[in-house]
Amino acid sequence: MKTSFSSTVSIQTSLRQAMAKAQSELVKANEEVTTGVHADMGVALGGSTSRSIDLSRDVMRIDAQLTTNSIAEQRLDSSEEALSKLSDVSQKVLDSLAALTDSTSTLGDARAVIGSAMDTFTDIANTSVTGEYLFAGTNTDVKPLTSYSEASSPFNAAVDTELNFYLTSNGIASAETMTPAQMQSFLTDLEGKFNGTTALSDPPHTGLGGQDFWSNFVSDASDTNMTTRISATEVVATSTNANSSGFRSFMFASVVSSKFLTEEIPENVRSVVVEKSTSAIGKAISGLNSQRSEIGLSSQRVKQADETLEAQKTIIETHLNDLQGIDAYEASTRVTSLQALLEAAYTLTSRIQQLSLVNFL
Repeated sequence: MKTSFSSTVSIQTSLRQAMAKAQSELVKANEEVTTGVHADMGVALGGSTSRSIDLSRDVMRIDAQLTTNSIAEQRLDSSEEALSKLSDVSQKVLDSLAALTDSTSTLGDARAVIGSAMDTFTDIANTSVTGEYLFAGTNTDVKPLTSYSEASSPFNAAVDTELNFYLTSNGIASAETMTPAQMQSFLTDLEGKFNGTTALSDPPHTGLGGQDFWSNFVSDASDTNMTTRISATEVVATSTNANSSGFRSFMFASVVSSKFLTEEIPENVRSVVVEKSTSAIGKAISGLNSQRSEIGLSSQRVKQADETLEAQKTIIETHLNDLQGIDAYEASTRVTSLQALLEAAYTLTSRIQQLSLVNFL
């Protein structure tokens, strides 16, 4: 008969190894319960791992595109709101001019309203969002419009230069002595310069002959608008600029109204100014509303692109969950079993450590 014995050291070693393995498995099981996916994708998926990586990359790409679109949408919404305010300001100028025609407003009141409207228009046009000017085109770090009312304004000085050159060239003593025909001729030429259809001349603008009045004295905006890729196949304009006809027409109407609607100008000459300004401000409102419509269309396209991207993301995530997902109930049961196993191992280890020959002597 052969006798064998069991060492407490060997039992403790076996228990320690079992506990280490159980603890490792418990960590993985807890992670799976928390995340809802396999703790080790490579082991769980095998050959499907590359497919899982591709799908995860697609989800990240869509999330990045949605973030880009949200920034573009913020810029579009801000631009649309600003254009709405600019249109309202233009309407106030039109109402003031109409009140003059109806003789229900004084010249001083009209000039005050128009001057205030011009300053408000400039402030709104120079609005920036997240450090980017809305109406600067691609020159997003440059304030687009120059103030007409600021001291030493180059814009104001350029208009005075145009007027003085016209008066001198035609032998006219002052603006107060201009005839209706002369005022009509001057305003038509000045409006052409504001709109960019008539170039600057040298003299009076030394070294600027043939160049654009607006871009030299009024606006630092770029004619090129911001564009954003909103999906894999779509690129839309996500800004507008202060070089459009609406901005030009508003400034022309406001400048000539504030400059020539004074008591010193004969009434028949003022009528020419009112008529010209009213026509220009009407074009301004139409142009601003047109810009607003274009911005609105771009905003709608971004929203539609977001809806498509969200649908794509849902489909990919569903497929990805089928690959990576785990049975939450099974994982929870596994956690419970491992915890029970560890508790039993701790209890047994404690009892073994308490064994001593001294207790049996």
